[in-house]
Amino acid sequence: MGWNMVLESDAWSMSRLEEELPGALFLSYEDLPSDLKQCFLYCSLFPEDYPMNRDELIRYWVAEGFVRRTQGDTIMEDLAEDFCRELIGRNLLQPCDEFGELSRLAGNYCKMHDLLRSLAHFLIHDESIFLGDHEQSPHTNPLSKLRRLSMVNTRESLEVPDVIKQQKCLRTLLVWSSYETKMVENELFKKLRFLRVMDLSKTRLEILPDSVGDLLHLRYLNVSTTGIKELPESIGCLVNLQILNLARCEFLHTLPKTITKLYNLRCLCVEGIPLTHVPKGIGKLKHLNHLHVFVIRHDDRRDDEGCDLKELQCLSQLRFLEINRLERTQPAGAPVFANGRFLKTLILNCNQQEDDAEATAIQKIDTIYNDLSPQSTHLHRLEINYFFGSRFPSWMMSTSLHVSFPNLTEIRLSVCKSCPQLPPLGLLPQLKSLYIKRAYAIKTIGPEFLGPRASSATTSFPKLEELEFTRMSNWEEWSFGMVEGVGEERRGAPRLLPCLSTLVLFGCPKLRALPEGLRHATNLQELNIYGADNLKEISNLPSLKYLIISNCPRLEHVENLDKLQNLFVRLETSTTDADGQTERLLQWLLELLGQHSLQEFKLGCSLPVLKTFLKDGPNWPIIQPIPMVWILECGHPDRSSSYIRYTKDPPNFEANVVESEEAVD
Repeated sequence: MGWNMVLESDAWSMSRLEEELPGALFLSYEDLPSDLKQCFLYCSLFPEDYPMNRDELIRYWVAEGFVRRTQGDTIMEDLAEDFCRELIGRNLLQPCDEFGELSRLAGNYCKMHDLLRSLAHFLIHDESIFLGDHEQSPHTNPLSKLRRLSMVNTRESLEVPDVIKQQKCLRTLLVWSSYETKMVENELFKKLRFLRVMDLSKTRLEILPDSVGDLLHLRYLNVSTTGIKELPESIGCLVNLQILNLARCEFLHTLPKTITKLYNLRCLCVEGIPLTHVPKGIGKLKHLNHLHVFVIRHDDRRDDEGCDLKELQCLSQLRFLEINRLERTQPAGAPVFANGRFLKTLILNCNQQEDDAEATAIQKIDTIYNDLSPQSTHLHRLEINYFFGSRFPSWMMSTSLHVSFPNLTEIRLSVCKSCPQLPPLGLLPQLKSLYIKRAYAIKTIGPEFLGPRASSATTSFPKLEELEFTRMSNWEEWSFGMVEGVGEERRGAPRLLPCLSTLVLFGCPKLRALPEGLRHATNLQELNIYGADNLKEISNLPSLKYLIISNCPRLEHVENLDKLQNLFVRLETSTTDADGQTERLLQWLLELLGQHSLQEFKLGCSLPVLKTFLKDGPNWPIIQPIPMVWILECGHPDRSSSYIRYTKDPPNFEANVVESEEAVD
């Protein structure tokens, strides 16, 4: 009976839909709950193939009123996030990267298939419309009342079609790819008094008219990445405003004090802005759940105008918080985030300090960070940037780290230049991504990085998938403390890094060796090593498929990589031309090429090395079995580079050898 109803559904009748739209798509839409139908249709207001930032999409839905108010600790943004996951799970949205390339993983971007977008346009054409390039007026039923307008404006002044202004029903105005738009007439906002959502981002807008304060129904205002230099005081009249996005307005230095009157504000985004301070009173905005960024005090030391950390103590709904200029605060003497039990993302920034920071400043920043002590077990992401303390804060060095942060999935530690030891991050049960950059005081990474293991059954870094070390200029030794053949430690070794798939070492010139225990990272598939001047060996990685090696001049042995498929190598060009050195440097590479059934090989090298891979060269038989080969001469930006391109099937060999002037002479 149920299938008969489906078969007899009007969705299969092409009289209801445009001919090119399959009726099955309509069934997918019809099966959605009513809340999700609105969210799905709204996505058609984005340009075709546009990568939608999921965080922004969620804020649109909240501002439009598509998400019903929730009870308990769940906020509307949490529910909207579930909606987005549901639409992706039903294949009505496609996960992608920021450039629109499709991805199997649900990252922070998604897009709509063009057929689904056409379906959505068909279903909402009476109340919503997208005007592309050179479309000046909507082609709609004159009796319909348009409530949502998404458009590309190519003029210097923002123009809305007269028919829409006359209807006075517009609720949503989204402007895309309008790089010529520099101004909005004061009269325009007076004619669009019922706007709830307005996005003028990525335009050249310089002034926001005072009449913006007349938009009393406005819930969402996005003027990010524009040329705005100041906001009008009238913005404080927007009593219903929930989202204010000012990110990357590089000429905006201050916020009006009236911003503290926006009592319904849920999201304030001011990242990438040279703000001197945040107005006092921001702590009165009790509904704030996303604050990006909070600047401590005032650049000109006007303590009567800037904020201190105590302003944050009343913001108990915060999920996302980034703090700048932490060195300007004073030690609190108590946990600062005692009320921040719902925090999911925490980013802590100091201003970059000179190398000779005073001892008193170092002692002060140590105390400040110890007092921060996040209390949220919901924390998913933690970043610490430009920290110049003498050691990582005590709440990070704790052996109960796994109890304090059971859900932490991503950590970024950047320019923590005076900390001699890393925290025991191996204890974190859900950590998936770890990035450590410019930790100049680190010379040795040992078993303390894994954390104390109560027994051999304990797994270190049980969920870690990505591990990256960048510009660790003094790092010499990396050890897991595991000695092959030593009873209990050997039994525990295979439980190390069981999910690690990608390891990146960039700019670690003093590192002498990879850790012995890395062979037990049985899921490691990609290894990228750049500028490891003292590294001599890469071996015994049984699952490795992708290997990138760049400028590792002392490398002698690369072996026992049984599953290697893709090899990318850049040789140090300055050492390959001297007599005898070319042969020694290439020995490990030629042996590796001869031992593996590679699918792809790329090489950057000097011209003499490149010539050895030509068809009449001694190394041609070695690369001939490889399906895809690309060899490029490096180190000559002043002229065209020589290259070799080769594919086995279909057979194709292309070579271009450009001799230097010295060689010709």
